[in-house]
Amino acid sequence: MTVRALAKPSSSDITVTLKRLVALLEEDETDEYGILQPSQKAFKLAMRLVVDAYEAIGDLFPRASVSTDEKGGIRLTWSKQAPDAEVRLVCPADLEQQAYLYHEMGDNYAVERDVTASMLVYWLEWLNQA
Repeated sequence: MTVRALAKPSSSDITVTLKRLVALLEEDETDEYGILQPSQKAFKLAMRLVVDAYEAIGDLFPRASVSTDEKGGIRLTWSKQAPDAEVRLVCPADLEQQAYLYHEMGDNYAVERDVTASMLVYWLEWLNQA
């Protein structure tokens, strides 16, 4: 399935999220703080999880902010202001590290190491209902 096939209106949350992910590939390779472009492993994993999660929850998929870390890993963050809640998907740059999901609401937080599209859907639905 292509990114274009997933995108309905150009302003939908999934479209914005996918455009933000693809834009990471257009960054300079590095700057004074480290790597700006994501590794292929991080990019492929993030895209697969986002597309699979969108296919499961459709238009309930919330918009994410997207960034790389200094090694080329990708972090997607979904936030909610009231109540103060957040879900983060972290896709590391290399094969030795494991992806994880971080979620928090107020003072309660945890990390999920079993990162699958269905686990991402679970926590995004949790965030939507918070």
